[in-house]
Amino acid sequence: MKRNFMFVLLLVLLMGLSACTGEIDAPPENEPPQNIGNFEFTPENYPLMGGSLAALPLGQAFTAAALAISREETADYIVFEGSTTDNYRSLIWGNFDILLAYEPSEEALSMAKEQGFEWEMTPIGRDALVFITNKDNPVSDLSDAQIRGIYSGEITGWGEVGGNDADIIAYQRNKDSGSQTLFDKLINLGENLIAPPTEQIIGSMIGLLEVVADFDNSLDALGYTVYYYLSNMEPDKLSRSKILAVDGVECNNDTIRSGSYPYVNDFYAVIPADLPDEAPARILYNWICSEQGKELAERENYVTR
Repeated sequence: MKRNFMFVLLLVLLMGLSACTGEIDAPPENEPPQNIGNFEFTPENYPLMGGSLAALPLGQAFTAAALAISREETADYIVFEGSTTDNYRSLIWGNFDILLAYEPSEEALSMAKEQGFEWEMTPIGRDALVFITNKDNPVSDLSDAQIRGIYSGEITGWGEVGGNDADIIAYQRNKDSGSQTLFDKLINLGENLIAPPTEQIIGSMIGLLEVVADFDNSLDALGYTVYYYLSNMEPDKLSRSKILAVDGVECNNDTIRSGSYPYVNDFYAVIPADLPDEAPARILYNWICSEQGKELAERENYVTR
């Protein structure tokens, strides 16, 4: 454990001297790491980290490595709660030092502009917006045109897309969620997006999965979420739901990486832009963005940049 920790610490120190896009040479294999500088992450100086829920495993992995603690213990040092917009708001107001987060919403961008706050953000991985229905729904594929037709109100029944003779219950997410931000960007219906009944706007990712997988009328439900969250963090819900192919392309790590799946987007490491080089949050940010950070993210089954 000590040897692993010293190696991690060396990487952190090296990254503190490098830009996010630069590459860092690790010590040669089997050669003991050399002591460089005197910076050490401790429970007292570890940056306050928040972010989008789908990035939680990544935050746990970096925090456990930096502090040489178990993943269970990382809950004392990081907070991945609330909407993605809530997390950007907390960064702007100084409640977080660093985020691992999905696309900022228009509200978050406006808030930063109003406060004169500038952030520095680097894409560290890619995820995808996926459309899901109950596993027993006979429909397994929708076209991009059909998805746009459903969410603009032009298509209202599953029978119109090869399914049962039943109304499509098309759920949406709350506006400040990361999923809704991705939907608005990638589907981009603007004013043509239907205004659903209040009960069809779901305030959490787990809530969306529940209405598709578990609730009454779930067979006729349609919703959307991010691929990593459903496929890696909620296997029980995945077993009772179905990720729909789009235009014949299934969503998986390979199609996200290649871009052949149509609804792919980056997620980011984010810090205040004015942090000095020696700030712990910038040192952590540089490490997350490094080749070593990329390797750690891939071990957590993220698709990296």
